Amino acid sequence: MTDIGFRLTREVLEVKRSLGEQPFKLISVELKVELAAASFREAFFQCVSNSKWAHSAQLAVATKISDETLAEELRRLGTSYDVSVISYGLDPEFLDGLPAADKILKLDASEFEEIAARISITRVATGRDRENLDWEHLRDLRIQSEEFNSLFRWTAYCLEKKSPYRYEDWERISKLESRYS
Repeated sequence: MTDIGFRLTREVLEVKRSLGEQPFKLISVELKVELAAASFREAFFQCVSNSKWAHSAQLAVATKISDETLAEELRRLGTSYDVSVISYGLDPEFLDGLPAADKILKLDASEFEEIAARISITRVATGRDRENLDWEHLRDLRIQSEEFNSLFRWTAYCLEKKSPYRYEDWERISKLESRYS
């Protein structure tokens, strides 16, 4: 455990692999600013469709889900389709006032804590993990998306080297290796 959460070390990776456990799980997260009763099904089933490749699916909603009928319907669908649904409980006005994403990444710790203090996570539905990945779907995604293909190559590299690498470090190593091969 580190100050930023759990970290996969070489030793933990080796122990998990030796015990036959998956060293990590792939989670597909669909983020929506808010959901409305008239259109939530579209957002939910988009999440289901876009997550078939992963171990689990999560529909994350930035705003509070205050409509109890909507929350109950999301619970029912989440249970039926094994999708976790969470709300971060943020006010739409607060979201509108946030700086751009690239500026948020550059905030110092105290500025970021001010934003984080406004988050109130509510789990509306708890999904269930899939045992296996859909390898055919993964193959198609790798063909369709260079970003996804890069993620896949990074994961394969970490497993081959039996050590976790930050994505940025892997990118630099990968560029150097391609230059000299």
